[in-house]
Amino acid sequence: MRSATLIMGLVLLSAACGGGADPSASQAGVTEGSTTSTTSAPTETTPPPTTAAPASDDGGSVGSGTATLRLDNGEVFEFSVLCSLEPQEAAGSTILFTVVSYDKPYNLDVTQFGEDDFGGSASISVYAADTYDTLWEATSLLGSEVQLTIDGNVVRGTGEFVEGDDPLAPGVEKTRGELEARC
Repeated sequence: MRSATLIMGLVLLSAACGGGADPSASQAGVTEGSTTSTTSAPTETTPPPTTAAPASDDGGSVGSGTATLRLDNGEVFEFSVLCSLEPQEAAGSTILFTVVSYDKPYNLDVTQFGEDDFGGSASISVYAADTYDTLWEATSLLGSEVQLTIDGNVVRGTGEFVEGDDPLAPGVEKTRGELEARC
């Protein structure tokens, strides 16, 4: 599941950002001296924020910001994120919005599909940047409770997160969590 979500997120962002393979190419519209800041002090899991990506040519809302995922077990993940907040077609499916991060040591993928695609499924995934191994995932495709909402440029989510790559394994750890992304 993580692979399909990741591929759709990459296709969506690639299309929204002009399809360039070079990540630095998406920053061409950023003027010198532009900065992004966060209100929380950096932690071990908080990489420095990135600069904003330019809006897409097709009128879609693409931007950057920050996201925090807080799990009830005490783990907190903070990310600099790229967001696509307008519905897009990718790989024949409608994606209502996505929030992704390519930070190190952890990546984030948040995707909300349209009702006609995968039953309107939603997912929030945190995975290791170097191996792509899933650390925590909440996905409605596998029966977990996940709810994503969007209000302007803020995406909020709640869900039951499963630890590891095999969410159906017996004895797998689960914990509730909350996501807030400000794009």
